[in-house]
Amino acid sequence: MSPPKPHIPPNAKGTTVRLTAEDHEAIHEISKAREGGSDETKRTKTRKNDILLDGLWDLLRKETGKTREDIRAHLPAALRTPEPPPPINKVAEMPKKKH
Repeated sequence: MSPPKPHIPPNAKGTTVRLTAEDHEAIHEISKAREGGSDETKRTKTRKNDILLDGLWDLLRKETGKTREDIRAHLPAALRTPEPPPPINKVAEMPKKKH
């Protein structure tokens, strides 16, 4: 299986998070569990960044009842993460080389 393609939005800003050995091990265990999952989302979201962000949004929903869409609605349009374009399902036939 090929590694997942980068999918960090262009307007994402870097931050520093300090993790203990236990934190790293917990993330590693989640990553291993997701690799074995049958759900496509779980199998592709095995990076630390993905795991931490999934946890952030889950915690926000549990603690406040708000969703990502609720947060998005309160942000100015310039700060919103652009919606990803729909996938392109076109197949182009490449011309054969002439010898």
